[in-house]
Amino acid sequence: MSEITPFAIETSEQELADLKQRLAMTRWPDAETPDDWSQGIPLAYMQEIQAYWMSEYDWPARLAKLNQWPGYKTEIDGLDFHFLHIRSTSPNAMPLVLTHGWPGSIVEFQKV
Repeated sequence: MSEITPFAIETSEQELADLKQRLAMTRWPDAETPDDWSQGIPLAYMQEIQAYWMSEYDWPARLAKLNQWPGYKTEIDGLDFHFLHIRSTSPNAMPLVLTHGWPGSIVEFQKV
């Protein structure tokens, strides 16, 4: 069995600065002909997301939320797995396993 080690999701100020720089350097295409979703995500919507990530999104708050539960990492069949192990306060609790696929994340389960 692989070793299980504590794990927290982290990012550095340098990584966040790099992300903001790359977002600022986005090379936008010409506006698309339709202004709806019939040919994919509308340009204006992507520009709103980019602006939000650059100026409003609170990365430290999101990291704190992601790390609010004890996280661990292990290797299974050569792949790294990140998981949360949250014990119930009830001694008679039924174990529950929640899994997600790609491109999902633990964010899907934070309200459970």
